Amino acid sequence: MSEPLFNKNLGKSLILGVAVVLVGIFVSKQLGKSEEANEPKISFRSKVVAASPAVLSSIPLNITVSGRLQATNRLELYSEVTGVLLTSNFREGQQFAAGQIIASIDDAELRTALTAQRSNFMTIVNQALADISLDYPADAAAWKTFVQNIKPSQVLPSLPKLDNVQLKQFISGRNILTAYYNIQSQEIRLKKHKIAAPYSGVLSEATIDPGTLVRAGQKIGTFVQLGTYELEAPVSRNDLKHLQVGSTVKLKSTELDKEFNGTVSRINSIINPTTQMVSIFLKVTGAELREGLYLKATINGGAEQNALLVDRNMLEDGKAIYTISADSTLVLTPIEVISFLDEKAIIKGIKNGMLIPNKAISGAFEGLKIEPSVQ
Repeated sequence: MSEPLFNKNLGKSLILGVAVVLVGIFVSKQLGKSEEANEPKISFRSKVVAASPAVLSSIPLNITVSGRLQATNRLELYSEVTGVLLTSNFREGQQFAAGQIIASIDDAELRTALTAQRSNFMTIVNQALADISLDYPADAAAWKTFVQNIKPSQVLPSLPKLDNVQLKQFISGRNILTAYYNIQSQEIRLKKHKIAAPYSGVLSEATIDPGTLVRAGQKIGTFVQLGTYELEAPVSRNDLKHLQVGSTVKLKSTELDKEFNGTVSRINSIINPTTQMVSIFLKVTGAELREGLYLKATINGGAEQNALLVDRNMLEDGKAIYTISADSTLVLTPIEVISFLDEKAIIKGIKNGMLIPNKAISGAFEGLKIEPSVQ
């Protein structure tokens, strides 16, 4: 009876021993993985990388933008009166000198009514002259001259001075002031039948034809000044700090194969919520320029001292680049991006003499072992 019991105990001991060994192996492997995860990634396979010592210098901040020209002075033409458009040369592309009539709207009806009102006004004042001469002899001569200067077909002359309160009350009681200012109001309205050019320019748009009935409030065209234009372009907030009103600009047209000089005329204070860009306006003049022409502009934003120019694709999340340490491994070094120039980036944060790869390294990671080939 004792022998089976002994064999049974021996079997249990063996099973327990095997289980302890297996658990020990499993724990050992897990600890080994944890240590490997905490160790830095160091590659013992080295690759040859062309590199150069950093040489800091003063780098010009030339900001490149592009856009289409718009006329600096643009006038949307609206009619404030109703009538037939009489101007025969009211056509797109027609040029007008400063002060020249762009659009003339028929005013015969109002002009005739005004002539009648002035004649009636002259009669009212003449009737009052006898009382003015009798009661206010000091002012009689001025009022006689005023009546003599009234021409039914011309704008009313200025009223004589009314320093005498009693005379003013008398004139007002005869409705002379009311009639005078009513006529002046109509004279102002008569002037609105003609639209004069505020500056020399061209009619870039005509929405009606000569001989067409124009209604009050209707748009009839667009008038733009030639020779002076603006180019609106978006810039990043990072570049904005290098710009100011008056900064010089070089603009080039590939279509005309010519360069033009310009300046930064305005800078918007609002950031576009969609693009996070800020609009700037560049002023440029030239006889060959036309509205809608596409131009590429290079703005002089000064220079950044003690900076470095690197390929744009060498940036890691825009905050760091790889440098090469003394033991020939890659180190992720924090930097500050000052500006971008096409495919290049101007950065700061790198010290003179630091070894930097000449171009981005495929599959790079911090701790990668390399063989720098110093250029």
